[in-house]
Amino acid sequence: MTTDKQFKKDVRDFANAEGISYTAARRRLTGEVIEEPEDRAAAVAGLVARSVGKFTTAEFIARLERGGQEYNTYLADGRRAAIEALEYALEHGVDAVDDELAAVAVSKGMPITTDDLAEALRRVRDHSLVIDGSSVAETAYWVADRYWMHRWNNALDRSAIGEYHTVVGPNVYRRFALHEWMAPGHSSGSVPGLF
Repeated sequence: MTTDKQFKKDVRDFANAEGISYTAARRRLTGEVIEEPEDRAAAVAGLVARSVGKFTTAEFIARLERGGQEYNTYLADGRRAAIEALEYALEHGVDAVDDELAAVAVSKGMPITTDDLAEALRRVRDHSLVIDGSSVAETAYWVADRYWMHRWNNALDRSAIGEYHTVVGPNVYRRFALHEWMAPGHSSGSVPGLF
């Protein structure tokens, strides 16, 4: 039987090997599924707000219906990708996500703070994130995007011939799902369930 101390060490080792947060590693190793009660009205309101005028509430509800389960799952996966990235940054620091991101943010006059990371994570979880140019919104977008961009690149570096769909593909999918969740309707490529 694995002791609690050994389990924690195994989780930490797995998290470090995979470049993910301790929480995400624990969830994967235990098969824990995040079952958050879904407030559909809050989720739709957040998606409409992040579409930046592209959709009214009625138009977005029609989009959800047209996209069916595949599109709804894609959006949920995008939200989970944002949560995983922000949890990782809070646990390991922004430099662990991208060693240039903090300096770039400072040079643009918008340093990434722990408070902004925590607030971004809270807003992602409760569907209230709006991409409005605030430090919290910019932190949420850039940290999550850079996290998945590097996961994608790292997967490319370590994958063997014929492993694209199993090693690289999941990271590509999560990054694009993140983009659709962050800015619905602004994707330039195909969107599962829609086109």
